[in-house]
Amino acid sequence: MNTSRAARTSANSSSAYSYSSPRHQTLRTLLVFIILIAIGLAARVVYLQVFRRDHFLRLAGRLSSPNQPLVGQPGAIRDRQGHILADSVITASVKADPKLIQQPEDVDAVSKFISEQLDLPVQQVQKKISSDQDFVYLKRRIPLAVSDRIIAEKLTGISRDLEYKRVYPEGTVGGHLLGYYSSDHRPLGGLEYQYRFVIEGQAGTPLRNQDAWGRTIVGMENQPGLPAVPGKDLLLTVDWDLQKVVDDALEQCWDYQRPDQATVLVMEPDTGAILAMAARPNYDPNQIASAAGGIARVNIPKHHLINLTVSREYEPGSTFKVLLAAAALDTGAFTLSDTFVCPGTMQLGGRPLKCWGRWAGIGHRRLNLADTIAKSCNVCAAQIAVRIGAERYCQFLRRCGISRPTRIGLPGETDGRLQAPDDMYKRDVANIGFGQNIAVTDVQLLAGICAVVNGGRLMRPYVVDRVLNPDGTIYRQVEPALVRHVCSQETSRTLRRLLRGVVEKPYGTGQGARIPGVVVGGKTGTAQIWDPQRKQYRANEHMLSFVLVAPVDTQPQFVILVTVRNAKKGQYASQVAVPVARQVAVHILRERDLIPPEALPKLDSS
Repeated sequence: MNTSRAARTSANSSSAYSYSSPRHQTLRTLLVFIILIAIGLAARVVYLQVFRRDHFLRLAGRLSSPNQPLVGQPGAIRDRQGHILADSVITASVKADPKLIQQPEDVDAVSKFISEQLDLPVQQVQKKISSDQDFVYLKRRIPLAVSDRIIAEKLTGISRDLEYKRVYPEGTVGGHLLGYYSSDHRPLGGLEYQYRFVIEGQAGTPLRNQDAWGRTIVGMENQPGLPAVPGKDLLLTVDWDLQKVVDDALEQCWDYQRPDQATVLVMEPDTGAILAMAARPNYDPNQIASAAGGIARVNIPKHHLINLTVSREYEPGSTFKVLLAAAALDTGAFTLSDTFVCPGTMQLGGRPLKCWGRWAGIGHRRLNLADTIAKSCNVCAAQIAVRIGAERYCQFLRRCGISRPTRIGLPGETDGRLQAPDDMYKRDVANIGFGQNIAVTDVQLLAGICAVVNGGRLMRPYVVDRVLNPDGTIYRQVEPALVRHVCSQETSRTLRRLLRGVVEKPYGTGQGARIPGVVVGGKTGTAQIWDPQRKQYRANEHMLSFVLVAPVDTQPQFVILVTVRNAKKGQYASQVAVPVARQVAVHILRERDLIPPEALPKLDSS
C-alpha cells in the first residue's frame, strides 16, 4: 500500500517537472531580456544626460530661441496727425547658464569677451557666470546688432531672449501725458498705464504640431501654436507741433523765472479735446525705460513724475473770478450796471480783507462788474460772492465741475475741494469770490472756464481721439461728451466781453496778451499759497496764473491756462504767466490762419 503511493507520487512529480520546465525557462529568458533592455535604456540615459549633456543643451538653446518675442508688440501712441510719440522696439537680453561654463579658462575667456561687447566690468561678468544659478541675465534690452555679434561666437552657455523696449522719440516733451515704462517693460504712468489694456500685446503659444527638430508630429497636423497678437495704437487729440511750442515756452519760463512748479494746458472749448499739456519739473521717460535695475536706480525725484495738471490741488486766485462773474450774471444776483465800492481794506467776518498790491492802501473806489474783472479787484469780488450767497454760488460751481473729477482718462486725477454751503461763514464765501479757500486742478478749472465761454456747455476733457487696430482700422472712436449745461448763452456772450476788457482796457491786468489782428480775452491770477503745517499763508510765495481765450468776438477756438508757482523773478501774473500764454496763442492763431496777413509784420516785431 505504501509502496504504491510512493510510486504514484514519484510519477506525478516527474510528470509535473517535465510539464513546467519549458515555461520557467521562457520566463527566465524574458526576465533576462527585460533586464538587458533596462540596462541599455539606463546606459542611454546616462550617455545623453551626462556625456552628451552640453551638446543637447546647446542644441536646445538654438532650437528654442524665437525669432520674435512670444508677446505681441505693444501698440504705439501717436498725436492727432499720426506722429509717433511712444513705440516699442525689439531688443535682446543676453543671458548665461553658469553650469555650462565650468572650466576656469572658459570663465576668463567668456567674461573678457562679454565685458567688451556689453561694456560691463569683467569682474561683474565673472561673478554672474560663476554663480550656481540655472541662468542669469548679463544685460537686458540691448540693441540686436550687439547681441548678434555675441551669438555669432557660439559661446557655450551664452544665449539671448528677444524682448520689447519702450522708446520715446521726443524725449522729455509730453512726458507727463505719455507716462513711462519700467526697465522690465511694465507701464507705470500716464496714458501708458491708463490704457495698458489696449496698448499691450497678447502672448502667443509655441508650435504644438512640430518636434524640436521642426518635424510635423503625426496626428497633430491641425494643432499649430497661436500667434502673438500685437496691441492697439492710441491716436491722441494732442497737436505735437503745438506741444513742442508749449514745452519750449514753459522751458524758457522755467529757466528765467526759476519757479518751483509750472504748467500749461490747452483745450478746445467746444469739444473738451486737449491740444497740449506740459508741466515742470519733468523727466525723460527713456531714462526710466533704459534703467538697469528698475526705476529705483534712476536719479529722478518722485515729484518730477507727477502730472501736476491733473494731480495738484491749489488755490487759483483771481482766474477763478471768471466763474464768479458767470455765477453773478447767470443767477441774476448782479447786473452790468450794479456797482460796489472798494475802499482798499474792509472788515469782513471780524478780520480785515485787503485788495491786492498797492490797491490795499488806496482802493479801486466804485466799480461795476466789468471793471471788477478788468482790474481784478478782490474786495468787490468778495462782495459779489456774498451777494450771490453760499448756496447758489456752490451750486453753480458744482455745475461747472468744481470739486469733482473731470474723468479725463489720466491716472492720479484728484477731486479738488469746496466746502459745503452749510459749513461756510460769510468770510469763507467772500474768499472763494477771488479764488482762495477753494482748491482746484488745472484740468478742472480749465474745463469750467471753457464751459462758461463756449455757450454754457460743460464738455468732458479727453486726450484719446480714437483707438486703432494693428491694421490701421478704427477699433473705437471717442466722441466729445456733453456733461451738462451750466449757464445761458447770453451769460456766456457777456462774459466773453468782460474777458476782452481785461486785455484791451488800458487798466486791464492782461494787456500783455494783446495780439494784433485778433480779439483776445483773458484773466490774470495771483494767489497766496497755504501752508498746511503752520495753518497760514506763506509770506512771499504765490501761485501766478493766466487764462487766455481766443478769439472772444466769435466762438472761441481754444483756451490756454498757465500756472507758475513761486517764481523767483516776477511778482505778478502779467509778468510771468501772460508771456507764456501769448507765445502759445500766437502759434495756434498762425497755424489756423486766424491772424490777418497785415498783422503779421507788427506781430513779429512786437
